[in-house]
Amino acid sequence: MSVKQSFKWRVFISAGLALAFLVMFVSGIVLYISPPGRVANWTDWNIFGLTKKGWQNQHVVFGFAFIILSIFHLFVINWKAFFSYIKSKASKGVNNPAELAISLVLFAVLAVGTFWHLPPFEQIIALGDQLSGSWEDKTGGPPVPHAETLSLEELGKMPRVNEPGSELLKKLQAAGIKASSTQQTLLEIAAENGTEVQRLYDIMVEGKRSGGLGEGGGWGKKTLEEAASAAGVAPLALQQALKQQGIEASPDDRLSDIASKNGMETPELIRRINAMTEKR
Repeated sequence: MSVKQSFKWRVFISAGLALAFLVMFVSGIVLYISPPGRVANWTDWNIFGLTKKGWQNQHVVFGFAFIILSIFHLFVINWKAFFSYIKSKASKGVNNPAELAISLVLFAVLAVGTFWHLPPFEQIIALGDQLSGSWEDKTGGPPVPHAETLSLEELGKMPRVNEPGSELLKKLQAAGIKASSTQQTLLEIAAENGTEVQRLYDIMVEGKRSGGLGEGGGWGKKTLEEAASAAGVAPLALQQALKQQGIEASPDDRLSDIASKNGMETPELIRRINAMTEKR
């Protein structure tokens, strides 16, 4: 007659920690290269069927699981061995502080270097920003940050749309999109129809696009010369117009760099350029 084995908590905890770490590792890489939230929500970006929000949820939940399992592993399963080790090493740690000092210094270097944007930590962050920004160049972005949260009524009041919400609703319905109210947000309508928010916007503004610069679409990485070409004006003329408003820029400067140098956000600079180059 076999004896029923008790539940192996050590195996359970060890396997749980390994799996939680694996999910955190994978989700961390995905979030490192993922597009900004405004682009991810606008284009319904996903990897392996999970949106950016989905990956964030996975990372947070498994992070909590890892913390809880770690606490359980140290203070419940192995508490005797853990405290015994601490006691036995306490005197050696005091008598031989080199390892402890190096560990503390390394921790301080990581914290301070990241906070003050020092090399090589700044390069690590910059690489993530570059990878993240590359998605916007490929897929484009919303006309304003987080436009997916706007209702049809609110979207219609935007200068680039300038149309009653009821007319936008009719356009969507004519295109076979299920929508019942002008108070519905683009995100709600997209979710109900299993489509991208960007597609809904394209349906509503079809035939109304102008040569101006959108606030999405990766314009921050374009030069002033490229922006002038898209707006249909001479680069020097745009440069002079900006200078009259106290904005210093060169034709070869990127719009994001111009905005940063002049103490403003890139969308604000683009709005000013659009206002300057608008054909009346």
